[in-house]
Amino acid sequence: MATSGHGRRQPDLLLPVAAVTSRQTVLRSATTNTLFTPRTRLRFGERAFRVATPKAWNQLPNNVRSLRDTKSFKKKLKTFLFTKFYYV
Repeated sequence: MATSGHGRRQPDLLLPVAAVTSRQTVLRSATTNTLFTPRTRLRFGERAFRVATPKAWNQLPNNVRSLRDTKSFKKKLKTFLFTKFYYV
């Protein structure tokens, strides 16, 4: 997974699926690289790739989401997941 060079800080895999949240006013959350999660009417729709992907991305800590280097991203992601599931 490589990050895009278009000024966005998300993997290229997410580009066709997710859009970076943007607002006209500057909020503290504007620097957190969150992605827009579409609303769904049914619980079934929450499992769709276009909904689940940005939801999972937004749940990552900011220090993982903000990494631009693929190798560093994978390392931090692996550390985060192991810590989350094995050191409860």
